[in-house]
Amino acid sequence: MSTHSNAAAPPRLPPAAVLYTPASEGRSALAAFAGELKGRGWRIGGLIQEVSYDEAGQRTAIDAVEVDSGRRISLTLPATPGQEGCLLDPSALAEASGALRRAVGEGMDLVVVEKFGEREQAGEGLAAEILEAMAEGIPTLVAVPAGAVDAWMRFCGGLGVLVAGNTEALWRWWGPHRLYRDLALGVDGAPARRVVVGLNWTLVEGPEGCGLAQTPNRDTAGCRPVSGTGGLAGRPLDQLAGLIHSWDPFEAAIGTAAVNAHYNRYDLEGDDADGLASLPEADGPTTVVGRFPGLAKRLGEHRVIERRPAAGEAPEAAAGWLLPQGGRIVVTAAALADHSLPGLLASRGAGTVALVGPGTPLSPRLHAYGIGALAGMVVEDPEGAAAAVTEGGAVKALKPHTRRLTLKA
Repeated sequence: MSTHSNAAAPPRLPPAAVLYTPASEGRSALAAFAGELKGRGWRIGGLIQEVSYDEAGQRTAIDAVEVDSGRRISLTLPATPGQEGCLLDPSALAEASGALRRAVGEGMDLVVVEKFGEREQAGEGLAAEILEAMAEGIPTLVAVPAGAVDAWMRFCGGLGVLVAGNTEALWRWWGPHRLYRDLALGVDGAPARRVVVGLNWTLVEGPEGCGLAQTPNRDTAGCRPVSGTGGLAGRPLDQLAGLIHSWDPFEAAIGTAAVNAHYNRYDLEGDDADGLASLPEADGPTTVVGRFPGLAKRLGEHRVIERRPAAGEAPEAAAGWLLPQGGRIVVTAAALADHSLPGLLASRGAGTVALVGPGTPLSPRLHAYGIGALAGMVVEDPEGAAAAVTEGGAVKALKPHTRRLTLKA
């Protein structure tokens, strides 16, 4: 099995400021984003603020809510007669800072701080804890008033970035390289019933679904004999799914198939649609990454990016030039297993993306990373599919034992 040093790790994220004004939704978008990641299984620390107002619109209370524990800490002093608004309690702020120190100490996946206020701008309040999180390389997301941009950039030494206060912008900052761990986090520990590595396809069978991934060519760079063979069946699916991070193409194929064994369940419902025609019309050209049979008939005018390009096709290096032009983008699911998918998604510009092929994880988790349509296969006859894989069958041999299914964002 792969070692930590042989695992694909996502790039380090720069600290980000989510800008907001009194009338904007930036802070609420940050809180919702943190809650979504936490619900997916990511370890999220930090503080979210909740403000209460009276009928006249005056602030009456400010609470800090610890993202990891949900514990609520009142940050305001009791009101006195004739007092307008509310006063900050310095001792409560010091208590709340413990959530940030805990997040740094435990090496959480993300630290959020919903306010870079006047105290932080002056180097007080939560400033020291925010800087510590940034110094440790933990992704740090801070809500910053629009008028404090210059103070924020000075605070982070010019290394920070500004992010619009909306969901799409936050997911773009988070980046497509994290989709692998996102998928693996959702896989449970049910035992794998069967693992088959065939000439063309790799299959992992779980208790509720059967997953496929394209088997790499034996001479693919980085391929090594898979350790632990003979004992892969019976291992927890989440353990096998962890192999999706491996740079070894054989291990990554097993990891992808294990991920799909969890998500591509026998009872999964969706559209029975042609994956290549699953995206709506869009301004700009249609670009296909990976060669599919019958492209001209099914897509009309298009252009192809291929690892080994034929006449009229573009090489891999062309992706960074062609994908930012927008339009419809169709990507073979093999790009997931070979770890080229994040780079393609990062280059997509405003293009709408479909991930297509038997190795596509049919999980809505992927929509947030910019994939509008997931067109894959659900195995209905695991015995027949396993026999086809064992005997070196291609996609045609799998079709009698599967049904196609498309999930759209």
